Amino acid sequence: MFKKVLIVIPSLKFWWWAEKVASTIWTKLKEKWYDIHYLTFYDFDALYPFKGNYISLKEKLSKNILVNIFKLFKRAYSIKKYCEKNDIDTCISHMEEANFSSIISKCFWNKSSIYIQIHQSINMWWIFYKTIIKYIYNFANKIITIVKEEKENLIKNYNIKKENIEVIYNPLNIKEINLLKGNELWEDSKYFENKNVFTFINIWRFTYQKNHDLLIKVFSKFNDQYPNSQLLLLWWSGDLEEEIKNKISKYNNIYMLWTKSNPYKYLYNSNCFIFTSRYEWFWIVITEAMTCWIPIISTDCSTGPKEILKKEVKSFEEVKDVSLEEYGILTPVYNEDKIFEALEKIYLEKDLRDKYQKKSLERSKDFALKIIINKWESIL
Repeated sequence: MFKKVLIVIPSLKFWWWAEKVASTIWTKLKEKWYDIHYLTFYDFDALYPFKGNYISLKEKLSKNILVNIFKLFKRAYSIKKYCEKNDIDTCISHMEEANFSSIISKCFWNKSSIYIQIHQSINMWWIFYKTIIKYIYNFANKIITIVKEEKENLIKNYNIKKENIEVIYNPLNIKEINLLKGNELWEDSKYFENKNVFTFINIWRFTYQKNHDLLIKVFSKFNDQYPNSQLLLLWWSGDLEEEIKNKISKYNNIYMLWTKSNPYKYLYNSNCFIFTSRYEWFWIVITEAMTCWIPIISTDCSTGPKEILKKEVKSFEEVKDVSLEEYGILTPVYNEDKIFEALEKIYLEKDLRDKYQKKSLERSKDFALKIIINKWESIL
């Protein structure tokens, strides 16, 4: 007998990461004979590919808090009705916008098991939402976080029962990445023609969170001392786009490249992935970079990078110095000198680069799609 699962998620919009994770996981489980259904709040023209039944409430975005509170209950009732009509065994929601309504659906006597997945730190929410979380999240049958640090946070600061929480990392489709990383660079091959130029690369949206200002500032100093280096900034959106363009126009050897459908070929041809974010959750681009045989330098921001580069974590206190971890290099979050030191270290020490190339590939296998799918099956 098929197990019927309803996935509740704000949308399956293409290019958004939680959506990519959800579509990847549940498409694979559909292939394993699970009966998968999707319920979204918003509908878009470009969606991630998925297999299963799909329904969208086709809501419009609103900034009115009263309207959004009303939506929580309206969605909850829609979730309950869908579960009842389709004999859903387990309702699994992704992200807080969906998590709230999935739990509230119990108020309408939803008899399905309610599992919720948290994709970012609860600490980033407004006090109103954090208060709601303290009171309602223990009503979920299971809470899945994507990092261990967030599990500790939920237990310590939000009074969530330890036995209700599971940690399941975001998956990597290693087979797909291996197929794509060797593709031709075409018009962008000019950035890699000179093999004597050391290429640092960063990929993401241009937002405050990603702290590109710091990265550009540190690299410009580095390039003054080591002119045989360049920084590639791959991007596809962000409210600081024009500001970043203006900044890099003042410096040498920093280039913005529009991220197309295949960032892996750029990673594979670069020498080091550098990441200077102020805060994160589980940043899947780090693990994708690892699959491309590239050493990693990352700020020790919360949450995610430490767990990826260190694996066995006993303390989540931020490092105070350049820290050579088993699978990459961590630096303090805002320390320009230490980030510069890390860049210099990976640039000058070939043995260290070779070591971290191998370690990146080794670590990436821990996030293989097959392993993550097995963990989801174990809780279903």
